[in-house]
Amino acid sequence: MANKKTRALRRAEYLRQKEAMDAQAREAMVTQTALQPVPEKKHGDMTGGEVHQQIQLIPLAHIVTEEYQRVLNMRNVAGIVRHFDPAKLGVLVVSHRADGTYSVLDGQQRLAALRRLGYTSANCIVLEGMSIREEADYFRRQNENKQTLRIADTFNASVWAEDEESMQIKRLMDKYNFRHGKSGQPTCICAIGALQQIIRQFGTEALELTLASIAATWPRETTILRREMLAGLGEFWKRYAHVVTVPQFEARMQLKLPMDLYQE
Repeated sequence: MANKKTRALRRAEYLRQKEAMDAQAREAMVTQTALQPVPEKKHGDMTGGEVHQQIQLIPLAHIVTEEYQRVLNMRNVAGIVRHFDPAKLGVLVVSHRADGTYSVLDGQQRLAALRRLGYTSANCIVLEGMSIREEADYFRRQNENKQTLRIADTFNASVWAEDEESMQIKRLMDKYNFRHGKSGQPTCICAIGALQQIIRQFGTEALELTLASIAATWPRETTILRREMLAGLGEFWKRYAHVVTVPQFEARMQLKLPMDLYQE
């Protein structure tokens, strides 16, 4: 009987929350704004004047996520589910595409929480007329000042948005068979901020020599991919690129372990 009573209470709470969401949705639809242009773009803003926005109730099954989004934090999603309050949910921001899907630009974790809770639709600010490149740039600009968004997340979005610096870094990583991801894995660079620091302080050549020397000398080592090690190598190549080549560096350093260098 206790189990039945618990299930009944949970069901009643679910229905209460769903009714609150549905009421919020109906109110939003009644007061739905007519199509309005997004505020006039500032210098460097890639969202053009043909992009329009409106509030709509969108089926969750039609909302998709793209690769430029951050990796979903399931702990945060669980927290939203645990303390769910429809009144505090706000609205998702999505981009309506020609194929009928909606790419979520802001609210990925709330979207996951709604799906867990069994909701089938959500209020969204719908942007019309954006390319995938513009979507990625919108995501990056909306989130770059949030502390919870890592440098790695903004880098991924910047590549999709065709940011020049980020594309240079990605091109060099691809050239020397490095990939962006969690630390502790060979050829996997997590310290994107260190690569940005190298290219900004020492230039593109120093970054290329850094990656080239690592690929040639320590292709399976992970210690050398730490932030401080990358920064040190970048500074080395800035100073000595005119007197040392990558093959010379490899010949001199291949018997040394990066861990020994790190501890010195």
